[in-house]
Order: sequence, then C-alpha cells, then structure tokens
Amino acid sequence: MSYPLSVALKTVQYLLIADVAILFCTDDPKGNFSSAITVGFIVLMYFIGKVQNMQFKSMMSIQIQGRVPTEGPKPKMALEFGIVALAMAVFGFLLWKPEFAENSVSHWFYSNIIDIEKTPIFGFIFKIVGFFFTITMLLRMLNALSMIFSGQALGRRNNNDCNNRNDGNNQSNHFDDYEEVD
Repeated sequence: MSYPLSVALKTVQYLLIADVAILFCTDDPKGNFSSAITVGFIVLMYFIGKVQNMQFKSMMSIQIQGRVPTEGPKPKMALEFGIVALAMAVFGFLLWKPEFAENSVSHWFYSNIIDIEKTPIFGFIFKIVGFFFTITMLLRMLNALSMIFSGQALGRRNNNDCNNRNDGNNQSNHFDDYEEVD
C-alpha cells in the first residue's frame, strides 16, 4: 500500500475512533464532562501509542537491516502527530457539538460494540480485554511521565547506579574501565 493511501486510511480510522468515542461519552443526555475528559485522555494515549509503535518498528527495521529501508518511504513523524492532533481536535469539536457525531457509520460501530458487550461470554472477554487495555495505557502513561521527570523509565537503573553500589559482595568482581586485568 502506498504511503499516501496509508495516511488517508489512518486519518479516517482515527477520526472514526474519535467519533465513536464521542457516542460513548454522550450516551447520558445530561453529558458527563469528567467521563469525556477520561475517554479523551485514553483515546489520546492510544493514538500516541500507535505512533510510537510505528516509530519503533521503523527504527527496528533500520537497525536490523543496518541501513535505511529502501522499501516504501520513511514515516513522517510530523504528519503522524498532525493526524493525532486532527483527531483530537475533531474529538473536542464533537464534544462541544455532539449532534455532528450522529451518523449511520458511527452508530453502526456503536451498536455493534454495545451488542458484543451485552453478549454473555464474548461480553465478559471484551470487558477483560478492555480492562487490561486500560491498565496498559495507564502504565505507559506513568512510564512516560517517569521518563519526562526523572530521565529514566520505571524499574530501570542506569549502569552508573549499578557500578557505584558499594555492597561489599561484588567488590572483588568490580573493575573500572582503566584497570588492566591479567
């Protein structure tokens, strides 16, 4: 698939996700602003995760091949984040004017998701998958915040921290870069 077609399909997909997410936010006639903010945040984290996965796959293909891949163009990150920004702007606009979210395609997706959720066995599986998806998104968010504030991911240490420990057990095995070993 060509890159422009891929970008166009991704744009339509993200806009449709934003549209269907609005239908879940506005199923209460009074409208619950806090649930809309939560849903918007989860949708944003999902979009950013998709862009990061695409960027990671691109970088891994470069490392595995040892050169820039010649098949297809390299993803343009500014364009990818522009698509995410457009989808979130549409989400915000539809939150402000939910009557524009009413269309047959989004209602079809909305009703099918609700039907799957109400099915006894598949609904339970659907809820379990949704729970773990939400937990994964929250852990990614915490990891990103940790990376922003401390400069390292959660649960990871710098090599300097491991080398600078003085626990006595590893003193005989500890070597500095400038020492010669016989």
